[in-house]
Amino acid sequence: MKHRIWLPPLCALLLAFGSAHAFTVGQAAPDFTLTDSQGESHTLSNYQGNVVVLMFFGNT
Repeated sequence: MKHRIWLPPLCALLLAFGSAHAFTVGQAAPDFTLTDSQGESHTLSNYQGNVVVLMFFGNT
């Protein structure tokens, strides 16, 4: 099943990050900047008040 190849690394990442910093409901997310596939940078704080969905994928 190729679909589940990403599940163990994702779980490990979430567990590692979760142990480093605990978030609570209502707490603001930390600000960060990511670059999209077209090379354009996006900063989370620029989308304040909007729903943001992050989709991470890899090419094999």
